Amino acid sequence: MLVKLIKLIKLSSTPVSIIYPYPFLALLAFSLSGSFDIILLIKAILLSFLFCAGINLWNHVNDIEEDKIAGKRNILIENPEMRRIVLTIAPLLYLISFLLSSLWVVDKKGVIAFVAVAFVTWIYSDKIILGRKIRRWKENYITEVLTYIVAIPSFTLLLWTLFAPVSLKSFAFSMVIMFFMLSGTFLKDIKDITGDKLAGLKTLGVVFSPETLLKISLLLLSFYYTSISIFSLFGVFPLFCIFSTLSSVGLIYTLGYFFNNRWTITLESIKPIKIMIYSNLLSLTILIVAGFIRTPEALKFQLG
Repeated sequence: MLVKLIKLIKLSSTPVSIIYPYPFLALLAFSLSGSFDIILLIKAILLSFLFCAGINLWNHVNDIEEDKIAGKRNILIENPEMRRIVLTIAPLLYLISFLLSSLWVVDKKGVIAFVAVAFVTWIYSDKIILGRKIRRWKENYITEVLTYIVAIPSFTLLLWTLFAPVSLKSFAFSMVIMFFMLSGTFLKDIKDITGDKLAGLKTLGVVFSPETLLKISLLLLSFYYTSISIFSLFGVFPLFCIFSTLSSVGLIYTLGYFFNNRWTITLESIKPIKIMIYSNLLSLTILIVAGFIRTPEALKFQLG
């Protein structure tokens, strides 16, 4: 039973993200909000893990047929009993996350943000309940992108409201994270092309070429670094946050590599992409640290 539980937890954290199992987003909200309360941070991490686990499990349990066609293996495909358990666990995690959000947010707009995330992620995956009547959103690239555009900033705002009320800084924070995570989404879809084609889905990876997806991913990443610079220079973020853009050297290196190779994607492309990914994670780490740093002017303002 322990082995099954471990496999289920591992599945619930697939695909990995900066929300779960790596709590970058919670740490960023904690840092940039200025509410340095460890209890609030623990709440943000717990909510992130529970909600994302529910979202991921609901997606996996609805994807069983497509995963079989693609030749994938996981505990839900191999064990029908676990499939039935997850059909109960996933909605329960949605419900628990809603209750915790309602109790913990300091701004009720956070509850609205939760509802937005819950709605789009549910219909994105669902073909068991609502999916019997309407086509689930993940099967078409337009509704697929719409899901991300709604879910990412809404989830970011939800976490923010665990620490502080919605503000200009919270919207700026949501925009930065949206660019970052959308970039990763377009990049991820490159490796899902074969499975999506076999399943008959019209996802981003099927409709657009790998080269186009890569270009869009890098463009969104450039928006991520540019937005940090703008928000730092105009005082929305602490000024020290601008140092996180130094990690854009990974993006510049990757752009140079693909430009010189005419955007051809091969096994040799893995190295520059990995360099870019690690440099992006470094930028998030610097952003977290920078959020704790206050300029002398800001400190005077707070003390005054």
